[in-house]
Amino acid sequence: MDFSELGEFGFIDWIRCSYPSSSPSVIKGIGDDAAVLSFSNDLVLLITTDQLIEGFHFRLGETDGEKLGRKALAVNLSDIAAMGGYPIGYTVSLGIPSKRIPFDFVDSFYRGLTALGEMIGVELLGGDTSESGDRLFISITLLGKALKNKVVYRAGGQEGDLIYVSGWLGEAALGFHLLEKGISKKGKENIFFRYLCPIPRVKEGQLLAEKNLPRAMIDISDGLLADLNHLLEQSGLGAEIELSRLPLSPDFQLWTKEYGFDPLSLALEGGEDYELLFCVAPEKSKEVEKLSQEVSLPFTCIGKLIRGTKGIWIKDAKGVIAPVLPKGYNHFKSR
Repeated sequence: MDFSELGEFGFIDWIRCSYPSSSPSVIKGIGDDAAVLSFSNDLVLLITTDQLIEGFHFRLGETDGEKLGRKALAVNLSDIAAMGGYPIGYTVSLGIPSKRIPFDFVDSFYRGLTALGEMIGVELLGGDTSESGDRLFISITLLGKALKNKVVYRAGGQEGDLIYVSGWLGEAALGFHLLEKGISKKGKENIFFRYLCPIPRVKEGQLLAEKNLPRAMIDISDGLLADLNHLLEQSGLGAEIELSRLPLSPDFQLWTKEYGFDPLSLALEGGEDYELLFCVAPEKSKEVEKLSQEVSLPFTCIGKLIRGTKGIWIKDAKGVIAPVLPKGYNHFKSR
């Protein structure tokens, strides 16, 4: 089978089915935002890893070392946030095309990396380096911890649960497309920042988990539809999403209109928002709204989980409901 047929998620499923874990220490292996290992009677260890490859995840002409360092750590922190965990430390492996990339760039990369780490309270523990030929390669493995009874998994959603998303959707995807077109950053700094320096919702994920609010949670990396579909696959349910409820910032609406981008396409399929997507029992909605005010970040209810039909259904402004494919970024298929 060709990789373009299998796709990223088909490949992950193949690994999970072909090489299942048999260790009693592994509570959750492949198939969530982080692996979960038993650590003590009360604590679990969380492990996640992400890689960024030049030409696929970033272009050096569009960012600098400091921003790239922040983003490399942020995407890993977002995985721990989605589990409701507390990051501990991380290792960094770099493949450096040393004839093309100067030491100053790598120096600024580590400055950005450790600056975000200090802000969150997570330390650099080690790693590896190698010559890499013609592309810069970055791989970070992040360790975290959580109380065993507070970990939030992708599985757990129930019929009637309300679907919430933190922050705003589509801004990172818009920033990417504006960069692609070479459009000036002036007046759009926040949009570009959302793509180049995403903010992991670590504190928000911890507070949600501490208060036992989400039944299921994931971070939005591949796009709202794609990541919501991951939650649905774990719960065996469907979802109904109301387009009018999608949180779209004024800046996002202004610049999508100005440059002719489809705001709904970017919000639903764009990816790299690194916001939290979570399911909550209806009776806990007021607690979610209260927490939203406490952290000064919108938690927006965009729909609900439904039984009887699987997949994602979209409700438009006229009340018409129709199925939609869970499009989003998918390595191998998105080439």
